[in-house]
Amino acid sequence: MLERLRTDLTYWEIGPYHGALPGPMRLKLRIDGEIIVSGELETGFLHRGLEKAMELHPWPATITYADHLDPEAAVFGELALCLAVEEISGLEAPPRAQAIRVLLSELTRISAHLGYIARVGRATGAETLIHYVLRDRERILDLFELLTGARYSLNFVRFGGVAADVTEGFIERVLEVSELMRVRLKEYNDLFTFNHAFLLRAAGMGVIEMGLAFRHGLTGPNARAAGISFDVRKAHPYLGFEALDFEVPLGHGEAGRQGDAHDRFLLRLREIPQSLEILKHVAENVPSGEYACMKIEREFEVPRGEGYGRVESSRGLLACHVVSDSGRFPARIQFRVPTTATLALLPEVIAGLPIADLPVLLASLDLSLAEADR
Repeated sequence: MLERLRTDLTYWEIGPYHGALPGPMRLKLRIDGEIIVSGELETGFLHRGLEKAMELHPWPATITYADHLDPEAAVFGELALCLAVEEISGLEAPPRAQAIRVLLSELTRISAHLGYIARVGRATGAETLIHYVLRDRERILDLFELLTGARYSLNFVRFGGVAADVTEGFIERVLEVSELMRVRLKEYNDLFTFNHAFLLRAAGMGVIEMGLAFRHGLTGPNARAAGISFDVRKAHPYLGFEALDFEVPLGHGEAGRQGDAHDRFLLRLREIPQSLEILKHVAENVPSGEYACMKIEREFEVPRGEGYGRVESSRGLLACHVVSDSGRFPARIQFRVPTTATLALLPEVIAGLPIADLPVLLASLDLSLAEADR
């Protein structure tokens, strides 16, 4: 008769700085052999006091701080803030400015998803995929530079519009890159999506069930992979998204279980073609007119009141609550970021996971410590 091997629990602490982690954070793990029994999460190593700093500066300067909320997807922080301020002030961006905002948003979504694919490839040892993806993301960053002069911290959205009109050749380049990306997506699928080695690492691993996602307020691709059909662009349209025809993909557990790491990867890969469709439609129909409803000076004041702007970022629902007391400085600014909910459910997801799968799980969740630990 075989006896069960008795082992003592060991305690591991990973972080706050470790190559397997998505940013400065600490995981305190209890491990039985090679299986994680439980884990505790500690953040706070990156805290920048971003929201308080915004309250100490004039209204136009707050956009620069919102731009640094998530370095990988800067435009979403700017956009959420501007939508909230526009709600209080009664400003409305002209149709041309709204089209430019949509182009920037969807290009940023594609860029962030490509970065996600590269990180998943790194966690699973797929070095070839990383080179393919980063090569193509450079083309998106080139478009940002052509329009805004920057590649990451764009600082381009303004109250009532955008900072400048589209530059010469930008629309044509957007259409060109969109067609190229359609070809590249087939290469990614053939190379990696159902690769046997990747399936062994990702299929059926790190499952987030629908009930768990609801309890923690999970949104974005991670929630849609779990079967929750919620997208801010559909549920609470902004920038004219209600007039655009696009689909919201859901996870179906094609290679393992619904809501597993493979579903999360596959869902982002399938969101990119939807963004390409939006880009093609908007780029071909950019209206003429002004790119801003007014010029915002440093002395710009916002009337007394509260505003709430929400957008669908590459990670989920990103919202900004703004309070004004009719002065030149904000009374209160607070962001609701999608990564917070993902961090909250992390201890439940890692329980029972082999320690070797932890880097793959963390990469598949697409965490941004910068926005969560703001």
